[in-house]
Amino acid sequence: MISDLIYDVGMNNGDDTAYYLYRGYRVVAVEVDPALLGQARDRFAPEIRRGQLELVSVAIGPRRETAQFWICEGKSEWNSFDRQVASREGHACHALEVHCRPFRDLLGQYGVPVYLKVDIEGHDRYCVADLDPSDLPTYVSVEMWGTTIEPLFKLRELGYSRFKLITQNDHSELFIDPFSVDEFVKRRLRPYPRLYKLAARGEHIRRLASSSLNGQGTHRSPTNGSDWKFAFGSSGPFGEETAGTWRTFDDVALTWLTYQRGQSRYGPPSLDVWHDVHARTESTRGHEPRA
Repeated sequence: MISDLIYDVGMNNGDDTAYYLYRGYRVVAVEVDPALLGQARDRFAPEIRRGQLELVSVAIGPRRETAQFWICEGKSEWNSFDRQVASREGHACHALEVHCRPFRDLLGQYGVPVYLKVDIEGHDRYCVADLDPSDLPTYVSVEMWGTTIEPLFKLRELGYSRFKLITQNDHSELFIDPFSVDEFVKRRLRPYPRLYKLAARGEHIRRLASSSLNGQGTHRSPTNGSDWKFAFGSSGPFGEETAGTWRTFDDVALTWLTYQRGQSRYGPPSLDVWHDVHARTESTRGHEPRA
């Protein structure tokens, strides 16, 4: 693992890459949209010249091949191998033949980063699948999709042990609101008065306990020691800079399923709100993001 290296897989408009460069990291940025690559070459010309940034024009897939990729016109963050994703909400899209490479090729060429950010609309799994459990990035983030918790299972199998769900709209932590879960339980218990009374008493105790924990379990703003302003839609802080508390697999799996079923205080899922799961290895000593 290389402590000053970050991968930005799915660079898009370059806002995440810009932050990593600002923090002094070397960056390997992967993007296949020609228009976005052209903008990045202009935006990051000095960093490219001094070798701090490597732009890699390739799509990540299971094998070396040429494949059809869909460019979403007007919303590049929905570029995808899946035409349905690229044409969400009636957006026009067009096909592009692109070169694909397995992610292990890039790891062999550039090395294993301290942080791996992946956001490639459904192909995130090909990056995760090629990670080596004996040499992992200390931190990794991937996009969460629908009701599946497959990314969480795979990250746990690799050896990641602590997790956060981050709401990408404002980079806050998504967590189960214990009070909304209590309400859900109590609705189920209303036909049973004695059990209902016990559930209500338990909610009162949890409220008292919560108020004495100095805000633990509530949204906390990221603190990264910089004056950087994260653009809307960017992946935002990473590693120990992320908001909230590192949680267990069970905690985040239950949070995600509760949210997807519309049984949390956040209401039903929406395309206007999206989330990443951040994971870290058990030992992060000496690998914290730079100040």
